[in-house]
Amino acid sequence: MASAPLGVLLVLVTVVTMASGVTTLFYHYFPFVPTTATMTSTCPNSLIFSDPSSVPDGSSGQVTFECSATDPAFTISGGTFSARPSIFYVTAPYTALWIYQSDGGSTSGACSSRTEARQIESGVTLDIESFNYNYCAEYANVGTSGLPRIEVDWYRAPPIGAFLFYHLLPAVPTSGQMTTTCANTNLISNPTSVDQGSSGQIAFQCSATDPAFTISGGTFSATPNFDGTGFAAPYTTLWVYQSDGAATSGACSGRTEARQLASGVTQVDMAALSYNYCAEYENVGSTGLPSFYVYWNTT
Repeated sequence: MASAPLGVLLVLVTVVTMASGVTTLFYHYFPFVPTTATMTSTCPNSLIFSDPSSVPDGSSGQVTFECSATDPAFTISGGTFSARPSIFYVTAPYTALWIYQSDGGSTSGACSSRTEARQIESGVTLDIESFNYNYCAEYANVGTSGLPRIEVDWYRAPPIGAFLFYHLLPAVPTSGQMTTTCANTNLISNPTSVDQGSSGQIAFQCSATDPAFTISGGTFSATPNFDGTGFAAPYTTLWVYQSDGAATSGACSGRTEARQLASGVTQVDMAALSYNYCAEYENVGSTGLPSFYVYWNTT
């Protein structure tokens, strides 16, 4: 095979010699230069407020979160700002979290229809226009435990990615409550005794003037439990009814707002009323009606 020309060899030797003699003096790193746009909050790193402050048990809808009645959750100024939220604890019954212009033309109703509405998702960068903003959260079929707390941490979008602030969106309770004037104590019966061999019904309440329990502030869902607590023959069924309703005597099923209870089965959306118990029995023996107890759970 023919040798390479002498001129070519001399050029190669020169290039290799120059490369091996290169010395790096220094580097210059050119920074990312942001716009003058800013993202600020009048209540950074704090718990903010919900509107409304409570929601009806079993309801679906939306709730607003803001720094105060007059201050938005945050403000974008100086131009469009790129930010990335990290969102924690968005669990059922929540379905979606949005931001919207707090002083826009539409600030109520469905989150998606509000002015400048943007759905936000954890880790997804948004280019947000220069306005004031609140949060809007959608929920479906809220239980008696209400809406859980949410945390939203805001960061400047990469490549800088610097932390800006966080907001804690508070837990929102349901408006309904279930209370009693005689918790963990004996109820009284009406009548106070029954005939041997009889069949019929008997009512139970806290006192002659106090119902067994009251639902207030809206509908309420709760689960009664009485399996294994002494409820047995000659008892046949257990009910609740409106203690101050139009029909408060006679067959349990015919009383106002009557609901038959089944142990472990949730009584959904009990109306905001006062309630007593009504128990049906058949063929009472010489020992009378047995004692038993009911305990209520919420979910």
